[in-house]
Amino acid sequence: MKHVGIIGAGISGLTTAKTFLEKGYRVTVLEKTADLGGVWEKSRSYLGVATQTTRDEYAFSDFPMPAAYPLWPSGEQVQAYLRSYAVSKHIWPHIWFNTRVDRLLFDQSKWEAHITDLRQQTTHQLSFDFVVICTGTFHQPHVPAFAGIDSFVAAGGQLLHSSEVKSDRLLHNKAVTVVGFAKSATDIATLSAGLASSTTLLYRTAQWKVPRYFGNKINMRFLLFSRLSEAFFNAPRKSFAQRLLHSVGRPLVWAQWRGLEALLKWQFKLKACGMLPTHRIEDQISCSLGVAPEGFYELVHQQKIKAHQSEIARIDGKQLVLANGQTIHTDVLVCGTGFTQELPFLDEKYRHLIVGDDKRYHLFRNIVHPLVPQLGFVGFNSSLFTTLTSEVAASWLLRYMEQSLHLPDAAAMQEDMAFMDAWRTQSRPIAAEFGGTCIAPFNYMHLDQLMTDMGLPVKTGRGLKAYLKPINPADYHQLLRGSRQQPAMLKKVKPAYQYY
Repeated sequence: MKHVGIIGAGISGLTTAKTFLEKGYRVTVLEKTADLGGVWEKSRSYLGVATQTTRDEYAFSDFPMPAAYPLWPSGEQVQAYLRSYAVSKHIWPHIWFNTRVDRLLFDQSKWEAHITDLRQQTTHQLSFDFVVICTGTFHQPHVPAFAGIDSFVAAGGQLLHSSEVKSDRLLHNKAVTVVGFAKSATDIATLSAGLASSTTLLYRTAQWKVPRYFGNKINMRFLLFSRLSEAFFNAPRKSFAQRLLHSVGRPLVWAQWRGLEALLKWQFKLKACGMLPTHRIEDQISCSLGVAPEGFYELVHQQKIKAHQSEIARIDGKQLVLANGQTIHTDVLVCGTGFTQELPFLDEKYRHLIVGDDKRYHLFRNIVHPLVPQLGFVGFNSSLFTTLTSEVAASWLLRYMEQSLHLPDAAAMQEDMAFMDAWRTQSRPIAAEFGGTCIAPFNYMHLDQLMTDMGLPVKTGRGLKAYLKPINPADYHQLLRGSRQQPAMLKKVKPAYQYY
């Protein structure tokens, strides 16, 4: 029986464990924290956090979220859902909590994991036939190194990462400044506006955000999570219909995006808020696409959130000196500045192949590197519904380990990786964020590739309905168990310029 090691017990680690356990493999999941859930684990979640994706899309294919949940479940509800999944799928007994992986070395056809039991402070060594890294894109909280931060702390100021905002008491009657414009920053600024004596938001660039309901009527999933909506993006590889749409149909594509921008400008009153982005919305939509917190733009318009498009030049006591010369008195400084993505434990020889000097991940299908033996990644194909993309990736990786996929040779796989890396950096720079591990907005394209590699059908139903309906994870429960087709060999990768 092969022993499979899985690093991380978040969404990706749990679905990977389930996939390998169902096929009878011995599985050990190594989790550094005291609980499962990854980014949803309590120590990493901030007060009031909720999903950006709706309940029915943010679920595993064979385990729907409870119907009693709201459409946008809270962090606590997601955590409870993941616990139920781990119990129902018999994953829990296989998880080693409070276990840190210090080193992962390949030696004579085995991966040797040097681990530390954080409760007992003892070290151990485990041997695995195959390892899956599921640490994802949210590895370590990132806090910028502000000049003068020591004087801020010495004056009684409190510096927090957004994941450390656990209680109302941290913000109540305080002068709060939040740095950033992504989900956590705007969430906390909105929360703070009802608790703090003053709330300031500092950001470099105004970004497009989308509402839960476009025009206060149409659920976002109908405009963002369908095959038709994906077709309007300039994909790296296009079907005949997509090539037609982006050539003779280019005016239609332009009108669709400009119309969406006009709707957002009207709905959020972006000009009045002074938060009108200067870039095109289609160039931004990716895994960092933010759903606007309810009331956020209204609070900015009412000056209950004082927004400044500037950066902190230095800190002098409790005074933040901005690059534009303004100063802001602050008691609590919250950094909604995201996370870093690291593999500190992986053997340097292989880590350098996977993560180059450019800090981008080089993986075929965002899952494996052809020159790294018996190792895979799940959750490094993050999307707007990572539960599903991780689940399908885990099924793909199981077949990869069992050598039942029909894939090209290592040279062709590396050529495909080079093509995708060039496309991310040259044709769609936003695709290089998160180290190039985000596959959004090309969620269907990615899923179709994985399903085709496995020789499985790519969609249920036919006709226009299949292109208009939002993603439904339950469809993939059926597809992953569908009749096998002859897997298509990867075609010779063409130069990038032939796609544009």
